[in-house]
Amino acid sequence: MSQKYLIRIAELERLLSEQAEALRQKDQQLSLVEETEAFLRSALARAEEKIEEDEREIEHLRAQIEKLRRMLFGTRSEKLRREVEQAEALLKQREQDSDRYSGREDDPQVPRQLRQSRHRRPLPEHLPREINCHERCNSDPHPTPEIRSRG
Repeated sequence: MSQKYLIRIAELERLLSEQAEALRQKDQQLSLVEETEAFLRSALARAEEKIEEDEREIEHLRAQIEKLRRMLFGTRSEKLRREVEQAEALLKQREQDSDRYSGREDDPQVPRQLRQSRHRRPLPEHLPREINCHERCNSDPHPTPEIRSRG
């Protein structure tokens, strides 16, 4: 009978060591998952920073293009015209890169309403609208001034 107990104890010890090994493997897998999650979170944060940086650069390029256009309006310099064209090309490239990173890129498989837009969406229809009408609203919108003769 003692031999039977010793065999049972040895079997239980073997099962216990197998369970301990399985737990160690699960712990390793869990730590690997946690490391992967931390890496992905940091990669996501870097990607979001890159997108924000690209958006700032796009806005800067737009402002620069507008400034160059205003300068071009006053003068007909070929150099300014080339700078405007180069800035517009750079802006277009940055916008495409930004769209690709942020998911706004036109994907024919994604329905149009699910794509992100660079523009502000209209206000929802359920919001109340208020129309302010002033006194002159009902009169002629372009009244002619009275002409007085000098004499």
